[in-house]
Amino acid sequence: MDQRFSRQLALTHFGETAQKNLARSRVLVIGAGGVGSTVIPSLAAAGVGTVGVIDDDRVELSNLHRQHMHRLLDVGHKKVISAIERVADLSPATQIVAIDQKLTPENALALFADYDLVVDGSDNYPTHYLSADAAEISGIPLVWGWACEFGAQAGVSWPARGAGFRDLYPAPPELAAVDMNAVHGIFPGAVSVIASIVTSEAIKIAAQVGSPLINRSTHYNAFTGEFSEERYERAADAIPITQLSDYRALCGYVATDEWPTC
Repeated sequence: MDQRFSRQLALTHFGETAQKNLARSRVLVIGAGGVGSTVIPSLAAAGVGTVGVIDDDRVELSNLHRQHMHRLLDVGHKKVISAIERVADLSPATQIVAIDQKLTPENALALFADYDLVVDGSDNYPTHYLSADAAEISGIPLVWGWACEFGAQAGVSWPARGAGFRDLYPAPPELAAVDMNAVHGIFPGAVSVIASIVTSEAIKIAAQVGSPLINRSTHYNAFTGEFSEERYERAADAIPITQLSDYRALCGYVATDEWPTC
């Protein structure tokens, strides 16, 4: 282990204790798409003991320009299968748990109960709000991040330690039900950068080092190469989340719509 992780162990603020924390940690990643394609193998490479991946989608040719965990040969196959294969090649010691399902209000709390930390790498607002609420109810931190066009954003939702996702986004945007990536496109560099930030936040929390992005969110504009930070606080009148709700209705989906893919 010392040789494999020698560069992490050499860090002044890391060391053996942090590495052992990673080995004991259980992280659930929602989505094996653009963000997940960076996060999943990176967590395994860093030494996270168990990585769960929930996604029921299949690899499409249009995914490959930004979802680097998947190969041309994987087109048409389940994304969770690609995840298993990549992690097995990279870090056999990591237990990879493939969950070939959509994350829904019916299964979220039971799934989250098995993990210490959740990463939301999904690309739709119902899943963003569901994952944040389920993490709050479960009492565990949530690292989230997404990209659209040339822009990207990441943060940590952890109401037990500070502000939560709903403090930053009390309500979904007007076009929450629109697949913005399909309509407006997505720049691969924006995905790679924000996914690396999400990975860093997840590793810090799991290893118990550094200062997580609590009460702050990082914005990246790939078109200009600029970063900015948005600060926010827990709302004084915030009502703790105690149960899950209808997130499709919250985000403007019609009753006949299926639950969106992660």
